[in-house]
Amino acid sequence: MIQNTQDRSVEMLSDALKGARVAVCVCGGIGAVEVVKIIRELRRHGAETTAFMTDQSKRFITELSVEWACDRKVVAELTSDAEHLAPFDLILVVPATLNTISKVALGLCDNAVTTLIGAQLVRLKGRVLFVPAMNGDLAEHPLLPAHRERLTAWGVHFLDSERVEGRVKVVEPQKIAEAMMERWRSA
Repeated sequence: MIQNTQDRSVEMLSDALKGARVAVCVCGGIGAVEVVKIIRELRRHGAETTAFMTDQSKRFITELSVEWACDRKVVAELTSDAEHLAPFDLILVVPATLNTISKVALGLCDNAVTTLIGAQLVRLKGRVLFVPAMNGDLAEHPLLPAHRERLTAWGVHFLDSERVEGRVKVVEPQKIAEAMMERWRSA
């Protein structure tokens, strides 16, 4: 674990997520730039966060930034340590791209994010939250509703935002934290 420094600490707002081990899955979309704020908001409510990143997410945000936010190393590839099998209490997927939603719905596990979700989906039924963010045209893909329906049947929850400027943007960090608290309370 990375040594905790004053710069990485957060001001506690509540203990609503105290004891919750949260896997934050960062996917490849411009919404990834919001992840640092989201992780720090979860930590302000007591969550212990570990980030998993896709290769495409690293085109938008660095591992260093996400590591700083989590105060621990990022999992960016599958290794013999099998980090995807570590016990987590909640999974947050943000930004949930069409690519990742589709892969998870089809059971494809080809990166650290999709393998983590695939390995934990049944055990964490009701405690997986996808926060979609994508271009408006991608949000209209004809298979997206079917993939969402399948994931919802498997216990996945979706936290959607309104379209702004023709895009589905990431929901505010506070609303994401509230949704995660709800998932944690219902566990």
